[in-house]
Amino acid sequence: MTKYDDKGNELSYVGMTTCFYCGEPKNEVVLNTRFKNVLPKYACYDKEPCDKCKEYMTQGIIIISVKDGESGDNPFRTGGWWVVKEDALTKLFNIDTMAIIHKRRVMFIEDSVCETIGLTKE
Repeated sequence: MTKYDDKGNELSYVGMTTCFYCGEPKNEVVLNTRFKNVLPKYACYDKEPCDKCKEYMTQGIIIISVKDGESGDNPFRTGGWWVVKEDALTKLFNIDTMAIIHKRRVMFIEDSVCETIGLTKE
């Protein structure tokens, strides 16, 4: 019998980790040592980027669009995802902000700001 959590996600004895940034599977398996159906099939367990996102982070800054008004460590994502060269961002942000962006290699930006700076989801 298949079990589901309160959000409708199928539970299993094993789970696959997903990338915090792109949401794709990271090919890392998590096992439940008590053999109960308690693990979601796909879940994010850490903020370590997958190999593909690591490569993107060497090429530029990952920008992820979020719902207007959202903030925090894991805001509601709306589907926009881009890799932008740092040179382009230095024209938009001050030096202190760029230092933080340079260190993290990823930033969440509200939908309305994405549209203002010309990042569209199409």
